[in-house]
Parts: sequence; C-alpha cells; structure tokens
Amino acid sequence: MTLVPIKFKGVQWHHNPREIKFECEKSINELKSPFSSSYIQNMGRKNMRISGSGELYGSDCMEQFSKLFKLFRQGGTGILSIPHMPGIYAVFESLKITGEPKPDILCYSFVFREAMEKKIPVAPSAHIMKYGETLWDVSYMHDIPIDLLIRLNPEIKRPDESQEGFTVILC
Repeated sequence: MTLVPIKFKGVQWHHNPREIKFECEKSINELKSPFSSSYIQNMGRKNMRISGSGELYGSDCMEQFSKLFKLFRQGGTGILSIPHMPGIYAVFESLKITGEPKPDILCYSFVFREAMEKKIPVAPSAHIMKYGETLWDVSYMHDIPIDLLIRLNPEIKRPDESQEGFTVILC
C-alpha cells in the first residue's frame, strides 16, 4: 500500500516519517464540596499535539531538511494533511535534527500543534429537503443563489413547491 505523503501548507514531505503520535487531551477540573463528594467538570478539549520522527535519505537529504526548515521559519497556521486523516489547521511548533550524522541519511523529529481557532466550517455538498421546504428555502439556508440551485438540480421543475425527501445538490 502506498501512503500519500504528509503535506503542510502545500509543501510535501519527500519521505513520510517512521513514527507519528497524536496526543489528545481534555481539560478536567475537580470541584470539591466541604461536606460532600467532589464533582468533575469537563472544560473542553485541548489543542492536539502531532509529533513524529523519521529519516530523510538520499544525496539531497540536507536539501529536503532545508525545505522543511524554511517552512518552519515561515511560521503561521496552515493545513496539515496526514494520510487517512482529515486536514488539521496547525502551527509548526518544533523541528530537530536527531541522532548521529550518516552519509545520505538525516534523522529528524517534528511537532505540530493544532490551531483550533482557525477551523473553517466545511460547507455541505447536498441538502435533503424536509416537509414544507422549497428550493427557495434551501437557497436562503445555504446562502446559494437560486439560479445556481436551479442549474444544479434541473429535475426540480418549480422552486416554489415542496419536494420532501429530495436531495438537493449544493455545489
């Protein structure tokens, strides 16, 4: 099985890392009452930490690392794409050369931190009409021009009639 390479801000790793870790935690608060039991309060999820290590190999291994280092120094948030995972908005937190130098092999490690404040809602691609909804209602709910919805859904003859259960294509 061939894995898709890791990407961050559109820059692709030449070789996927040997190891990737996802650290997910919640902030839990324990509230104690003087003459009673304690209560647990879930304060929400913390930003995920994605770390890993691997080797860059080949005669251009230093160029591969330089490309990653340039990306690290650039700063800011971007989309981190990891095989078989949805994209994550993240910040490149750490990049290190590890281990002893060897000819044509460079060992490295990295850390990304999820940037939850940068999440962008994913727009739905379809809408199933409920009782009483018309194409005009769908247009308003999803902020899509009615003429576009009519072009995308030619089987709907009248946009002012309810079509309960019909799947409307939105894009």
